[in-house]
Amino acid sequence: MIGVNALTLYLVFVVFAVGGRIALHYLATGDLGIRAVKRTSPRIAIYTSILMLASFSATFLVSLLDAAGELRPQIDPGGPGRALGAAISLAGITVMVIAQYQMGTAWRFGVDQAEKTDLVTGGLYTFVRNPIYSGVFLFCAGMLVLFPHIYMLIYLATAWMGIDLQVRHVEEPHLRKLHGAVYEKYAEQTPRYLPSLIRISGR
Repeated sequence: MIGVNALTLYLVFVVFAVGGRIALHYLATGDLGIRAVKRTSPRIAIYTSILMLASFSATFLVSLLDAAGELRPQIDPGGPGRALGAAISLAGITVMVIAQYQMGTAWRFGVDQAEKTDLVTGGLYTFVRNPIYSGVFLFCAGMLVLFPHIYMLIYLATAWMGIDLQVRHVEEPHLRKLHGAVYEKYAEQTPRYLPSLIRISGR
């Protein structure tokens, strides 16, 4: 694992957490599950989409430059540091894959305001409302440990900002409108990204 670089992890992320999920969803439903931003979408949805697309594209570029030897980390993590970063990122990808699987046919990439989907509250969703994004944040943290550079930090921080804006101002309002009091109760009892230690110990 020490020889793993940022580009390898990025490609694993794309293949398993993005492409693999889309393929499985299509096989199960005949639908890719991708909901593109429309002109009628809330303006904030357009901004968040741009932020996330730009940040993950820039992260890919940094990873590519790392693999090509054109960009070096500003702090040498050493073999153990690179192994730790790879392990954290792989854990994040694993969380994403499991959380997406547990969503079943309710999984979507993006939000269609006119579409109705079930509210998933079991599995990892028992502990956090957005385990897919929790996995993304874990993946990003591992990438930064693996390749500590100001560019990586900026791009991953931008990804976090885009995701958080998407969750708070696009997805949560949609779920409140769709599921009403049921979602409100779920939101009160379940953290957004980080599981409550009390809730875990209680189980």
